[in-house]
Amino acid sequence: MIRKATWADAPAIASVHVESWKTTYGGIVPDAYLETLTVEEKQTLWEKVLRQSDHSVFVAEENGHVVGFVSGGRNRASDGSAAQYDGELYAIYLLKEAQGKGLGRQLVQALVGDLTQKGIHSLAVWVLTDNPSRGFYERLGGEKVAEERVEIGGKALWERCYGWQDMQTMNE
Repeated sequence: MIRKATWADAPAIASVHVESWKTTYGGIVPDAYLETLTVEEKQTLWEKVLRQSDHSVFVAEENGHVVGFVSGGRNRASDGSAAQYDGELYAIYLLKEAQGKGLGRQLVQALVGDLTQKGIHSLAVWVLTDNPSRGFYERLGGEKVAEERVEIGGKALWERCYGWQDMQTMNE
């Protein structure tokens, strides 16, 4: 089940966030950095995010437990190729055992519907080039529009931006 997140979901979203980083980015992001991630720290972040009306956040539930989430809103880019898009998918994470069931697509569809109601019609997302889930955005029809270097945990990594000029064209 996909539903709009509430403030009460912050602990569960934080748990998914930390666990997903550890399973997705192990071997990509330095282990020392991943070991510093805490549910408590992320919970504080998500409590703040969930109070903001400019963020759209949805959760995926299985058997009454949050197994994934998506967040997005207005594009944060102010220049470069990514700045041409109205909206941005800030984060999408699913627990490893919840992947491959179509929940990611359902989360994106919920986000797109909500952003459309807010007058946002194009979308960008940044993803680490080494992220094994990067193909998800390509299967949704995202076009590579930019690349840049980022630093996470003292390691330089490449990040790729995918974009959709019209979110409604995202492959179903």
